[in-house]
Amino acid sequence: MSVALVCAGSAGCAATDVEPTPEAVTIGVAAAPSLAEAFTEIITAFEAEHPNVTVSMELGRSHQIAEGLSERTDINIFASASEESMATAEAEGTVSDPTVFARNHVVVAVPSGNPLGVAGLADFAREGVRVGLCDPTVPCGRAGDTLLSEANIVPTDVTRSPGSRALTSQLADNRVDVGIVYRTDVASSRGWVTQAEVSEVERELARSAGTTRYVLARVPAGDAGEAAQSEATASDEFVDLVLSSRGRTALLNSGLEAIPG
Repeated sequence: MSVALVCAGSAGCAATDVEPTPEAVTIGVAAAPSLAEAFTEIITAFEAEHPNVTVSMELGRSHQIAEGLSERTDINIFASASEESMATAEAEGTVSDPTVFARNHVVVAVPSGNPLGVAGLADFAREGVRVGLCDPTVPCGRAGDTLLSEANIVPTDVTRSPGSRALTSQLADNRVDVGIVYRTDVASSRGWVTQAEVSEVERELARSAGTTRYVLARVPAGDAGEAAQSEATASDEFVDLVLSSRGRTALLNSGLEAIPG
């Protein structure tokens, strides 16, 4: 705490306690795209309560983020949609204390109004139905491939997208007639994309084939200076908010299943 002297003419000076202004801090959060909506809500709340802290969010494929963490000094927190990618980062020593905090799963999705009347997985192989799937290198792509394989369905007209959000946009634009995407992206599409009315058996099959567990971890700083300590403190507080009841509410609002910490 600092002390300032306030003088008023011949009245003399009085010692007044003045709280020091907190130093400005920026922390970086690297997250899977399907966390965008929830983390935007959490970041807004965090910055309102920590006016000296700015949170910079970067969205990207989990495996690419994990592979590049050793060369990044601007990332303090990693939120992965792949346990495998987080395990890779942990093995390389670039993250600490990984915690599973949420779940997401894939659903069969169609453009609003379901123009082709898709009613089940069998329609993926129907002539004239344009099928959208995520790239097999990302979790939603692997989930979609697993789901169709377990249902013994071989689609004939397939378009691959780099991720669930991109595929959801294609559904919204009617560039594909049906796709397998994360339910979070359906929830954030503002009604342009809906879940197809498939059977309960197929819904459960989708859940078992494509449930993703999200993992949150700190990325330790490479030095122990004062700035690094400030970032570490802010990062710990951000992680605490994500794992709190308010963080879980934000996750639920975006369509995720929150896992109590």
